[in-house]
Amino acid sequence: MNTLFKPELVKILPGFASKGECLGYMAELLARENCLIFPDRFLKAILGREEIMSTGIGRGIAIPHARDITVSNLGIALCRIEKPLEYNALDDLPVNLIFMIAVPQEASHAYMQVLKSLSEYLRDDAKRALLETAGTELELYNYAKDIEAAISRALAD
Repeated sequence: MNTLFKPELVKILPGFASKGECLGYMAELLARENCLIFPDRFLKAILGREEIMSTGIGRGIAIPHARDITVSNLGIALCRIEKPLEYNALDDLPVNLIFMIAVPQEASHAYMQVLKSLSEYLRDDAKRALLETAGTELELYNYAKDIEAAISRALAD
């Protein structure tokens, strides 16, 4: 498995004007790190999924994701935003931790394992608190590497 999180894909930002602006920014991050061939098409897939059902899972977390032919490498962008974003989450609360997952079309097993492992990790209040209070992007990235280790273990099973 290639590296899911790269330092360039982990950001702490003040906020975004809208959910669409945030998702567009994250798709561009993934494109810059060679995860996406056509970020506009990938973003359309993400937004289409959001129209069907919000990927705001509650507890301040959103996991926008898509499996698409425009994805060249499995990758995850993580943004923590200081001003929580209205996201139409399941619990109706705004989100401040957003994990955008880009999955190649042929990687259906990895897709399900990544989503499952990430969701399980984020259910742990203490682990989630570390992500929410990381002081720097490097610190946040180091916590993301713990998530990646959990995902790698699940993929190895």
